[in-house]
Amino acid sequence: MQIQEQYMEQARRLHQTCPVADAHLDLAGELLLHVNNGEREVLRRHYLDELREGGFNLIVSSVYLENEYLPEMGLRKALDQIGVLLEELDQNEEFLLVKNVRDLDRALEEDRIGVLLYLEGMDFIGTDFRLLRTLWEVGVRGASLTWSRRNALASGCCVASKRIPVPGGLTDEGVEAVRRMEELGMFLDVSHLNDDGFEDVCAVASRPFAATHSNSRTIYFNYRNLTDEQMQKLAAQGGVIGLNGCRFLVGRDQGEEALDWLCSHLEYMAASVGADKVGYGFDFCDAYDDARAGGTRKKNHNDCLVSHCHVPELTAALLQRGMPEEDVKGVIGGNWIRYFRQVLPK
Repeated sequence: MQIQEQYMEQARRLHQTCPVADAHLDLAGELLLHVNNGEREVLRRHYLDELREGGFNLIVSSVYLENEYLPEMGLRKALDQIGVLLEELDQNEEFLLVKNVRDLDRALEEDRIGVLLYLEGMDFIGTDFRLLRTLWEVGVRGASLTWSRRNALASGCCVASKRIPVPGGLTDEGVEAVRRMEELGMFLDVSHLNDDGFEDVCAVASRPFAATHSNSRTIYFNYRNLTDEQMQKLAAQGGVIGLNGCRFLVGRDQGEEALDWLCSHLEYMAASVGADKVGYGFDFCDAYDDARAGGTRKKNHNDCLVSHCHVPELTAALLQRGMPEEDVKGVIGGNWIRYFRQVLPK
């Protein structure tokens, strides 16, 4: 679709005057890769300008571990990621670690970029739930039980590039993990959980849980996407769903057609559960792959959008296709801000 300039101007205005959030970015892992490549001031050199141009106020950073580090090196690598993230935040006053509602409000009031830390899978914890308290103390405020693999707590769904049903619900330890997380005040992410595990979470969770980076399975069939029934159950619990920008979940590569498909996913989800229950959670992957390759490999275009500074184009497309401005304000960030004000400690 060709975006008309009037809608781009409207989108840019919203991105600079309203809260804007991305509920999933592998930021901590990317930072560690860059630092291990010998780089310094990584947030300033690689992220600040694009986030400012996109108008972002909140980034939810995952701690994601590749298979090769599990199980033996998992805890070490997770702590390395967290340590590098904290060091980078200390070196750059434009950013702020968000541990509670007061920090979130400060980020918005002081025009800083809040970073909220969570675990994309608890494989490295195993069943040693005392580690959750330790991770809480250093700023971790949420977790998913597993990435797209099986661990001691649950079974993940298939990876995004495949379409394979994976059976098996939460283990007894997985149920206990949900209980321990809720006691601490951690939010739960179900984006990589399989269908059986999702049903178990609905049965045992008492607090609102989220799907930080998932799309509609009706618009594009992939087990990483959510069914209509799953979206409705999550919304009824008070959760929010983040639109994923990965081409394997959207159903199209980059370009105008992909922009239409991103809009179709988001519009369908909004129509199914309410515009106040959807937001952005792009899971930009190309930057991670570039960092892993030492910054020398060209982007392989797993992402439908190029980077955070291009997100206003999607917002403009939603406006042009007829989404009301008040709904768009919630989608670009207001809905996630409301959710985290509810689940973070006061």
